[in-house]
Amino acid sequence: MGLSDKDIVVLSGAHTLGKARSERSGFDGAWTKEPLKFDNFYFIELLKGESSGLLKLPTDKALVEDPAFLPYVELYAKDEEAFFRDYAESHKKLSELGFVPPSISKSAKCDVSTSTLLAQAAVGVAVSVAVVILSYVYEISRKK
Repeated sequence: MGLSDKDIVVLSGAHTLGKARSERSGFDGAWTKEPLKFDNFYFIELLKGESSGLLKLPTDKALVEDPAFLPYVELYAKDEEAFFRDYAESHKKLSELGFVPPSISKSAKCDVSTSTLLAQAAVGVAVSVAVVILSYVYEISRKK
């Protein structure tokens, strides 16, 4: 798919948000104690090992067991800004997989399929931005 080890680890950090539901995946629980907050606690929890009440799937555990992945887990556990920066870059990369920009024709018109693809990409980016903004607003409202 063209994703690097760094991409795989940093994108796994999306588990910092939300939780698994048994009716959808067969697993139940959150990966962090604050599943509505986008932060680096997923990586901090991974390095702690088993934590009572928190979910750790085999794929999560592999991130600390694989010597190629572990340095990234350690980096993101100690440097939240690096996690945010790399997550944005890798999420963009993932969102654009398979996307080939149309060549500009002489008339510079987009066909319907190109317009649809561009609209879907824009929605994906908008949703990602909304999640980050809502997490920030939530944290500010909690501190008041």
